[in-house]
Parts: sequence; C-alpha cells; structure tokens
Amino acid sequence: MRTRRVVTAILIGTLVTGGCARPGPPAGSVAPTGAPVAVAVTPRAGFGPTDIAWVELMIPMTEQALRLAGLAGDRAADPAMRRLAGRIGDGQKAELVHLRRLLLMSGMPYTDPHQGHDMPGMATPGEFKVIERASGDVFGRLYTRTMRENLAQAAHVARGEQASGTHPEARALAGAVERSRTAQLAELERLTGR
Repeated sequence: MRTRRVVTAILIGTLVTGGCARPGPPAGSVAPTGAPVAVAVTPRAGFGPTDIAWVELMIPMTEQALRLAGLAGDRAADPAMRRLAGRIGDGQKAELVHLRRLLLMSGMPYTDPHQGHDMPGMATPGEFKVIERASGDVFGRLYTRTMRENLAQAAHVARGEQASGTHPEARALAGAVERSRTAQLAELERLTGR
C-alpha cells in the first residue's frame, strides 16, 4: 500500500509539473555497435508532457476497467451489479476511443511506461488472476474493491490533467472522465452500501 501511495505522489507530481519528458539521443545517432539508435519522438504542437502522460496512463487504466466490467457482467451474483458493470463498460468504451484518438493526434507511439509497475488504481497481474478465478460473494468483494480503486484513481489523475494539461481536447476529455468516474464510483458506493 505504501508503494502505491509513493507511485501516486510521483505520478501526480509528473502530471502537475509537466514531467515525463522523453529524453533521447540526437537524430541520426548511431550506437557503438553501428546499429541505429531510436530517436526521441516529440509530440505534435499543443500536446504537452502532462497530456501525453495522462493519455498513456488512462489507456491501460480504462482497458483494465473494461476487463473488470466484462467479468462482472458474467460473474456477479447481484443483477444490479451486472447492470452497473454494463453501464461502466459502455461509458468507458466510448472514452477509450477518444483516448486512442488523442494519442494518434499527438503523433506519439503507444507505449505503456507503467507496465509491470504497482500502479494505484490498477490490479497487478497476480491480483487480476485471483479476480478471474473468483466467483460468488468473493468475486463481488474483489470486483468492488478493485473497481472502486480504479474509478477513484482515474478521477484523481483526470483532475491533474485538467489543472496542468495544455491540449484543449485532452483537458476537455479529462473533465468528462472525472465526471463519469465520479458518478460511476458514487453509483458503486450506493449499490454496495459504502
């Protein structure tokens, strides 16, 4: 848990200060072996480092939320939870399309710089395997906890993009993401009585 808090602080600091630069060798550089060296890619005009960092984080977070919603649609014992999972999935599918379009507009290749890290709001691969094998009430508890963390963290980093991002469409989408995740979280809390 402490590791996740530290990662959250670093990520929010990155989003707020505009960090997450992509240093690289000068164009045309050659490695000592004679092989070409990858050249740093610069985002297109209007996209700042905060915008890119936010989109790169939100894509895997949204993909994981969609996987969770799909599991709940099949496994949740409570029909109300299955319906909520369907609404969450529908809303986030549409947002994922916009996130991928923004990344394409930015001219940046898709990478997941957070892959393999213990990221706030995202289940680790091991945790996800446990969720996938669970059923009944155990599944419901694991799903609720994991989706709650995902929704809360997504809303949190969307606020960072709105505060420090530079691209108008990215900031507008972050506002929509914050509102949708906050509403989804409130609905999940009402459903589970928390």
